[in-house]
Amino acid sequence: MSQSNEKATNDQSTTTTAIGSFDFSIVEHSVRSMWREQRIYERAKEHAAQQAKKLGNKPFYFLDGPPYTSGNVHLGTAWNKILKDMVLRYKRMRGFEVWDRAGYDMHGLPTEHAAEKELGIHGKEQILSLGSEVFINACRELCVRNMLKMNEVFRSLGVWMDFDDAYKSISKEFMEGEWWFIKRAHETGRLYEGERTMTWDASNATALAKHELEYNTIMDTAIYVRFKVTGEDNTYLVIWTTTPWTIPFNLAIMAHPKITYCRVRLTFEGKEQQWYVAKDRLEPFLTQELGIAFVVEEELSGETLKGMQYVHPFADRNNVYETLKSTQPNIHTVVLSDEYVDTTSGSGLVHCAPGCGPEDYEVGHQNGI
Repeated sequence: MSQSNEKATNDQSTTTTAIGSFDFSIVEHSVRSMWREQRIYERAKEHAAQQAKKLGNKPFYFLDGPPYTSGNVHLGTAWNKILKDMVLRYKRMRGFEVWDRAGYDMHGLPTEHAAEKELGIHGKEQILSLGSEVFINACRELCVRNMLKMNEVFRSLGVWMDFDDAYKSISKEFMEGEWWFIKRAHETGRLYEGERTMTWDASNATALAKHELEYNTIMDTAIYVRFKVTGEDNTYLVIWTTTPWTIPFNLAIMAHPKITYCRVRLTFEGKEQQWYVAKDRLEPFLTQELGIAFVVEEELSGETLKGMQYVHPFADRNNVYETLKSTQPNIHTVVLSDEYVDTTSGSGLVHCAPGCGPEDYEVGHQNGI
């Protein structure tokens, strides 16, 4: 072995030994003690405020997106807080006075479910049997207890935020602020009553926020459906959907205004028919999936399909569609969407059921449906 190689080996051995003897708990404890005893966090804030005044910097306002206090800090919450802390430290070092008040979300089903688990009950009926006031107090106590534990965990991660005066959604200050916000929105004409498609929790009799939902990846059946064009024999708009159970609620078909569509002539189930399909989907859909020969009769932009009327496939089974059409003329017509239509799959025409999802509702609302 050469002298240089021998030296490198010895250096590496020394380095490994040094790292191996490093005790994180001792170092972290001593650093936190030093920060606390010498008021390092407070002094850093004071220094940043002085620098901001000298430099003429505007205050940097940070609003903490609050974690739920329904359990312990999980890895995602810790990662989130560390990233926020990095930004706040950077801003202080750049001479900004930083508003760094922490916050906690203490409302909603996660809190209710955690309290139910502690109390050994489940569902609205058992909550009412126990007593609403008793249950509310149990929720409050659970949230405050978990908040204090989370404060300590975040501090142990080295996060510099104002945990002593963290905002809490159960406080009167917070709730009054929310009511003030709604009042101001009303006074400035920004508040209106409308409808929205929401996921409903039948057991708890409440709407759910999307972040309260749990999803499973499943394999399911997708279908193509022909919608007969009004006033034209054997002519159809063909849609593809991964949610067949929503077909009874269909109120529109979406087309992309800038996609090229084709009216093709073909034979299906022994009858000559004409179908509207996106040009880019002719080969994948008709040739590869269905194995059907076709002739392109016409090419047209999605824009020209707007307003084309069609008949719901269940119209002869239920007169509700006729009743809806009499009050809302845009029902069962082609509407345009450049956000929710593409040609990566399906037929290039998208089934729209505004009562079954927020995206469909948004498109329906924009088109008076």
